Amino acid sequence: MRKRNIKKDLVIRISIAVIVLIVSFFLYSLISFYFKKVKNNFGKPIYNFDQSTALYKDQEILDHDISELYLSYGISYGIDVSEWQGKIDWEEVANTGISFAIIRCGFRGINSSKIYEDANFKENIEGAIASGLKVGVYFFGTAKTTEEAIEESEFVMNLIKDYKLSYPVVYDIETIGEGRLKGVDGGDITDSILTFTENVSSYGYDTMVYTNKNTFTYKLYTGKLAGKLIWLAHYTEKTDYKGEYNMWQYTKNGKVKGIKGNVDLNISYFKYVENENEIKDNPMSIKLPYVDFEEIDEVIHLKNAIYYRNAPSIDIPNIVGKINKGTTIRRTGISEFISRIEVEGKKYYVANEEIK
Repeated sequence: MRKRNIKKDLVIRISIAVIVLIVSFFLYSLISFYFKKVKNNFGKPIYNFDQSTALYKDQEILDHDISELYLSYGISYGIDVSEWQGKIDWEEVANTGISFAIIRCGFRGINSSKIYEDANFKENIEGAIASGLKVGVYFFGTAKTTEEAIEESEFVMNLIKDYKLSYPVVYDIETIGEGRLKGVDGGDITDSILTFTENVSSYGYDTMVYTNKNTFTYKLYTGKLAGKLIWLAHYTEKTDYKGEYNMWQYTKNGKVKGIKGNVDLNISYFKYVENENEIKDNPMSIKLPYVDFEEIDEVIHLKNAIYYRNAPSIDIPNIVGKINKGTTIRRTGISEFISRIEVEGKKYYVANEEIK
């Protein structure tokens, strides 16, 4: 009887040990997943941001017009906010290691043409500046025409005229194909973006364009935006966007001390420097492949509409314009995949498969 009890005790102990191991492994896996996938993704925070996760912290505050400075490569972390974040403790935000904030100043309705000031704009911009953060602003736009884009830009200029910005003024476009922008061509919307940013630039402000990966890739004529600062929204661990971008909004579920609820988290890949010799080239800049064109000179009558590009590549978002079916064009060069054409005396490029 005693031997049987000993054997039974041994089985129980082994069973308990196995259960403990299984539970321990499960807990370890959960903790490991949290720190690898949630807390810290290749050194950058996904859902939580605090000082221990910051790879780069630049507390230098610019105290003069950024239009007088040079653009250089440099990584920093920031947030963008609107009235949806409610009341923010900006001192707490600044103490986390966050170095910049892009604040919504206003917006035009998705279905209405009316323009509104963000309810928390003044409180947010004054609090962010007072806390020592670098500050920019964004406007959520739905301009259907260049006239509306001028109206939006003048509205923004009136709001920010009393504040010193150290980051750009951003045009935020998100609702192509929806509401009042339903049926509006992407080329016309791109012209509105250019009108907004160029009018803002005329006041001495730096500008930037914000939208998501899908819109940059397929809806806007992104080639027209060459030379503009680009702010990409793509919620993923590693973006596969093919175009140039200068800031990446990588999650809308960020957690930052001083803000209740979720907030967008961003990585900026640029900074401003005073001396031209301090400029660092962006290592992420796209290097276009060399294309050897066979020189030709022929006139082609288009049987289909074509989209022409500002670089000899169809892999990146670089469409500049559209040429309608039935138009006659001049082709000056041809390679295996790309043709070089002339439009209004300038060189552009089109995929060979589009010219039929």
